[in-house]
Amino acid sequence: MKKKLGYIGLLCLVMFGLSGLLFLVEVNADGSSITSIQDALWYMLVTLTTVGYGDMYPVTLWGKAIGIVFVLSSLGMMGFLLATIISVFNSDGIRLLYLKRHKDENWYVFSELNEKTAFLIRDIRSKGKGIFICLGDKNDSFVEGVINVDYSFEKIIGLRNDMSGLHLFFMKDCGNDYENYSEYHNVSNKYLGDNVLPFHSYCLTEYVPEVIPVNLVCFNKYENISRFYWNTYPIRTSLGYDEKIVIIGSGEYAGYVLEQALKRNIYKTKQSVEYHLFGNWDTFRAEHYGLGEYFSIDKKSENGDTIIFHEASWLENREIIENASRIIICDQNEDNNLSILSKMRRFYVTRNKDVQIHVLYSEKITDTGIDTFGSIEDIYSEEFVLKEKLSQMARSMHEIYRKGSEGAPDWNHLSAFKRQSNLAVADHMAVKMDILGADSAKGAYEKYELLPEEDKQKLWHLEHDRWMRFNIVNNWHFSAKRNDGVREHNLLLPFDDLSYEEQKKDAYSWELLSKIENTDM
Repeated sequence: MKKKLGYIGLLCLVMFGLSGLLFLVEVNADGSSITSIQDALWYMLVTLTTVGYGDMYPVTLWGKAIGIVFVLSSLGMMGFLLATIISVFNSDGIRLLYLKRHKDENWYVFSELNEKTAFLIRDIRSKGKGIFICLGDKNDSFVEGVINVDYSFEKIIGLRNDMSGLHLFFMKDCGNDYENYSEYHNVSNKYLGDNVLPFHSYCLTEYVPEVIPVNLVCFNKYENISRFYWNTYPIRTSLGYDEKIVIIGSGEYAGYVLEQALKRNIYKTKQSVEYHLFGNWDTFRAEHYGLGEYFSIDKKSENGDTIIFHEASWLENREIIENASRIIICDQNEDNNLSILSKMRRFYVTRNKDVQIHVLYSEKITDTGIDTFGSIEDIYSEEFVLKEKLSQMARSMHEIYRKGSEGAPDWNHLSAFKRQSNLAVADHMAVKMDILGADSAKGAYEKYELLPEEDKQKLWHLEHDRWMRFNIVNNWHFSAKRNDGVREHNLLLPFDDLSYEEQKKDAYSWELLSKIENTDM
């Protein structure tokens, strides 16, 4: 762009010089119509623009030679000028000017435009929010309302005075998700102060750092799908019996769906939900080696949840499949999922009238009795990427907890694990509302407040069990002396073994129900 402007400047200088020379050779010639510098400039202008009024013309040999130069120059001059003007309007300069004029609005800046970011942009735009910017080389993709600029994140950051309205998304399509985290780190690290970023960052990565700064959200497709699934198809509390859940699949999708279930699906004390798992679960069992400290493994329990890792194929367990209340087919290879569903329908019947069948597949399938999940709109939505409502609830919950816990750190100085623990509490709020039989947080809290102390303690018990499950799934275990460095906690005990003071601390998550609607949740 600067180069083109330089060429234009040089060309103008040459033309003005020739006009001056034209004046000098024509001013004293007999019969000359060019008698002033203004006349010479006028002749240059009408000749170069191919207008050619004919009111002025050179009469000397050298004047005519200069006129020939003007005539020949006019052949390319207009095309060059028009191309340059069009180029200026299509360049990043105009976009830069637009951004500077709207620098007080919320900016949503994406590392590139791809299928994931395109859907997320459309979802956020549907809420009527801000200005959307995609960086890097322009491609053939088009999303309405998006400004494409060949800038870096650093240049975008430099355009803002107030960075609180800046949202940066590190979401490149890359073989290694660590590349996104690496780019985030290189861009954001110099702005980090007291573990707080001045702008919001969202990073698509499976890598989880030990310390996550405030205003950074790390997410991955497996976590988002599992959260979407259990938010959309929560554990049913009104069946009259505890669910018998079958999960068929191997790999990250199946593992995340089960992990989210174990952390979230608790709605009464001494419940006995069964999880029957088919596929290769060796990696999951190795990663979650402490499950046996809370759950019954491979043996049915009447007083707690059971996890059964079946060695035989689901095809060899007809009775379990036919009597399940829920079947989740979520193999890593989604084509396998349709094959499993076809065989199941062909050879088996469903004897449980309450059965739900859910299939992981990237496209919506309309079929009687079947629900699919895992499409791109399920994964990359504002709710599951930005997590604004969830984070706001988690912060509110932590502040309530801090009031009753002397020395507890503020949100900015919590470890990544402690923040995840608070987010898990917030994620369980929908289950709590269901337990209390309310459609809103306000209604749930009103019902909670009317309960006698004895019934409230049952709910505290439930929250303690939920907290224990979260820690057990993450391989914490009991020790008389707490040591976070080796994942030992002195409160990983049955609720009845806790002091009343410790029991009452579990009331905070129920009290949070009164705060949710006040924060525009």
